[in-house]
Amino acid sequence: MSLINRMLRDLSSRQPGSGNVMSGIQVPPDAPRASSPLARLGMLVVLVVAFTGALYLMFGPPLAKPKAPTPRGMSAGASPASVPEADPAAAAPRLQLETQLATAPATAPTAPAPAPATPAPTSAATSAPEPAAPPKPVTARAPRPAAAAPAPAAPKAAPKISAEEHYAQARRALDRGDDAAAEDALTAALAAKSDLHYAREDLANLLLRGGRYAEAEMVLRGGIELDPAFAGYRRAGARLDLARDRPAAAVELLLRDPPPIERDVEYHALLASAYQRLGRHEEASRGYRELARVQPDEANWWAGYALSRDALDDAAGALAAYGRARDLGGLDPRVLEHINQRTVALQPKG
Repeated sequence: MSLINRMLRDLSSRQPGSGNVMSGIQVPPDAPRASSPLARLGMLVVLVVAFTGALYLMFGPPLAKPKAPTPRGMSAGASPASVPEADPAAAAPRLQLETQLATAPATAPTAPAPAPATPAPTSAATSAPEPAAPPKPVTARAPRPAAAAPAPAAPKAAPKISAEEHYAQARRALDRGDDAAAEDALTAALAAKSDLHYAREDLANLLLRGGRYAEAEMVLRGGIELDPAFAGYRRAGARLDLARDRPAAAVELLLRDPPPIERDVEYHALLASAYQRLGRHEEASRGYRELARVQPDEANWWAGYALSRDALDDAAGALAAYGRARDLGGLDPRVLEHINQRTVALQPKG
């Protein structure tokens, strides 16, 4: 339309005093000029087009100016005066570029499930596509820790055995003749209870029977330090003295506060044996006689009494005691052989 407006301005500038567009149409032509029919036809077409354009400008609907896109960062209701007029030559490529960008398919995000597309608003202020939401960061799941291997079960501790139980085991071992097991059990009993005096005495006697005199003496000394009044340590000490052929030391030890014969027969039997080995047969015979009174069915007491009476030249008393011991039985073979020999020797000759 700018070309038609320029033609109308040229036409109206040729007429003097022209004040509007319509007055230009009634202007008489200039002096006839020789021209060709083709030129006149062209001029006529130009005039018709110019006239038609003028009528359209005067009475036609007003042309709507295309709205310039609202610059980014300006609200939709901003005043047009504050917006700089865009260059028409540069607007067309930019609008075409924005149209291509708006219609271009969005690149699929890397998120697992893209959000549904929001319909674009019809206003110019929201015509630009909103930036796609950044993909949610994918958090790497920490590896599940491996289940810890079950700790090996601690071995169950053996039930604690009391000193008395160890001592009972030792006594059973002694009864069946198992000296090694008895020694282990007695040692364990004393480790659990050092003042278990009967276990200490039995351990000393066991060591004496095995000829381990020094070890037996150490065991007894430890016991005497714990309880000097315990009669069992004097008994074991007297056996040790007799085993070392020291009967006088045994007598001296046993005469220290001897218990009643009814309460401790073994204690008095050791004292009578020590007297006999010392040749003190009167004391020995009295001791064995008392022992036979308390335990009349024990052959050893009668044999001991007979030996002391024989040593004192009491043939009648010796023969009677030898016969009683032989009748009761249970004597050591060597003792029985000696009794038989002395019985024959003491028989009246005749």
